[in-house]
Amino acid sequence: MRVKVSGAGLATKIVDIDGDCDLSEFLNLVSKDSGISNAIESVRYGFPPQTVQVTEVTKKQKLEDIGISSGEKVVLTGKTVTTTLQNDKLEKPLKKSSKTDSTATRKLRENQISLDGIWPHRILQLYSVPDDNSCMFHAISHCTYGNFSHSQPFREQVAAEVISNPLEYSDAILGRPNREYAQWILKKSSWGGGIELAILSKALRLAIFVLDVDAGKFEKFNEHQFDDFIMVAFNGVHYDAMEVVNEVSGQISRVLSQHSENVDRVLARAQEVAVKLKNQGFSFNTARDRIQCNVCSEILAGERDVARHAETTGHVDFGQSK
Repeated sequence: MRVKVSGAGLATKIVDIDGDCDLSEFLNLVSKDSGISNAIESVRYGFPPQTVQVTEVTKKQKLEDIGISSGEKVVLTGKTVTTTLQNDKLEKPLKKSSKTDSTATRKLRENQISLDGIWPHRILQLYSVPDDNSCMFHAISHCTYGNFSHSQPFREQVAAEVISNPLEYSDAILGRPNREYAQWILKKSSWGGGIELAILSKALRLAIFVLDVDAGKFEKFNEHQFDDFIMVAFNGVHYDAMEVVNEVSGQISRVLSQHSENVDRVLARAQEVAVKLKNQGFSFNTARDRIQCNVCSEILAGERDVARHAETTGHVDFGQSK
């Protein structure tokens, strides 16, 4: 069966697994490249959400007996999930390191890559945001505010901008009447995309670099207008935030400067993350792969079809088609 897994320091991804396997085998499979299976304390799935604590007893239970079925979204929680870290905006050029970075000697999680030789004692990582149809807004809010407090206000900013510029955001550009689009994007079930990224980039006065995991390259919004930028990763159906962690001080850099000496090498390392994640099943090509509504099982193609389906039916639970 096929399930979507996120949380606990893992990049959101879709995995294929035998329904006869037990919970222990499942946890070992989804975290085999990160080595965190022993740190996972519970799994959450279903609607309304159900939580199963990871114990010696539940580890021996089959997934189907627990209630996890194909098409399920499973969120892992544990000791590795959260730390409160201070945002550290990078103002000075990055300096080359002549010493071996300590991160090279330890095993990184699957959503991390060392910046050894580029930025001493730093790790570039994906920060997994909730998979609830607001992931793009969550990712930008996390990169700019360190939390998800501005996810809904960002929707309101987009709606206001669309209404105030009906010529720039015409019915033809939006794919529906201007005011109808503005009302639609306010709904938490509506997916954000290129239009919203461009608007929020200008509103925040930050370039937004979107790492396309399937293509292994960045799509850059307003890179020539603003010196500073944030990075988010997109796997075809889901956005996550990207950030740089200082292993020594515990600080996090989420807003970076395009004038930093080695910024191109940091971006190149980020593209290595894309290759790594694509090989682990994180990538989803909406032109090639199909999306299934987990409520009514209708097969859809691409974000627009999903958005229209959600609008007309109220269904907001989607996954990769089997």
